[in-house]
Amino acid sequence: MRPSPLPHLLAALAFITAAAGQRTHDQPRHASYRDSSDLICRGGTCYPKVFQPTHEFQVMRDDQELPRGLHYRLNLETGLKEAKINVDGGSEAVNGVVVLPDQEAESLPPNDHPEQWVPSSDDGAIKPPLSTPTDGVTFSESLAVILDASSRSTSDVTAALLSLEDPAHEIYWGLQISAPRYVASLLRLIRSASDASVRSSSALVLGSALSNNPKALASATSDPQVPLIRSLLSSLAIEKDAGAKARILYALNKAIKSPLIRSEFLIGGGMRTLQGLFAQGNAEFLIKAATFVEDNFLNDDMRAESELKAEAGVMKQDNIPNRYRPDSVLNDERNFYRPFEDALLNQSNQEDLESDEFKSKVFSALSALKHKYPGDEACTPSAYFLTWLEGQVDLKG
Repeated sequence: MRPSPLPHLLAALAFITAAAGQRTHDQPRHASYRDSSDLICRGGTCYPKVFQPTHEFQVMRDDQELPRGLHYRLNLETGLKEAKINVDGGSEAVNGVVVLPDQEAESLPPNDHPEQWVPSSDDGAIKPPLSTPTDGVTFSESLAVILDASSRSTSDVTAALLSLEDPAHEIYWGLQISAPRYVASLLRLIRSASDASVRSSSALVLGSALSNNPKALASATSDPQVPLIRSLLSSLAIEKDAGAKARILYALNKAIKSPLIRSEFLIGGGMRTLQGLFAQGNAEFLIKAATFVEDNFLNDDMRAESELKAEAGVMKQDNIPNRYRPDSVLNDERNFYRPFEDALLNQSNQEDLESDEFKSKVFSALSALKHKYPGDEACTPSAYFLTWLEGQVDLKG
């Protein structure tokens, strides 16, 4: 359930901090500097090394030193970070910015990329974490490598992906990764990187960024020129490495957690793609595929209540793009019944298909399918399967 923030947070976008210690006295906007050490010069532009606050908001630069006791905001129109001298008066909303007194200032994210703005929504802004990921290379540097992966070495791309894996799980950083241009770059790596570990890591980063992060999913699917679902499906169909294939399925599983995206999955032939791959996969992939189908299409208990309510009315809207309208597409999940049976019968005598975990997961999906379509001919057990089931003491119930 989403939190219920105070009313003044609803209109705020990014805002932080603080008046710990003494308040900063007013200082003139322009000051004279006795030597060049007081200035920072980049690209022919010079500015003070120490930010000079006034009572009006001014743009602050990432490499400036910031005095304490400032009032920060993110300008909604420009996307730039600004600050001014804090004023007395406690915690209040000022022009859409909230002042939180008596706290240490939280660090704002680097502004290396204009798209790294703090998003807002009806349930308030997503504030950056107190700590910025700094393992090996910075977060911004890693994203820059992903954008320019074709001109980077495999080791550079691998290092960048590894540095993104942990922060991708956090809502704030996951949302940054899910900007369409980064998603497009990750999809290219998933599909065409020559190294299987790069393809695997790219899928892991993308899936982690989308996991339990509705805003990230909305961002990742906001540009119709970045076909998230169709690209993942096509990559899954051609992937030969077992580990990378499992990671792509993981990303796909995280990507279809909204009614619209589920529709696009069906329109894009997602069920048929999985059915075609099911008989070819190893035990790990078969388990993940069976769980994917059960959780997303057979077992409503595994889906969020908000998702089910949204799905009930989403197709009644008139402004839904055609790519989300499965008007003539059958949900052919019932065609999974025979592949599930065949996998459990293990007629090819594959050793890894005899494990208890494998049998339990695939049988669970088969049972859910039978429960959903109890009288359907396509889901009628074969005589061979009933005979096999008699010998499975742990599964007969």
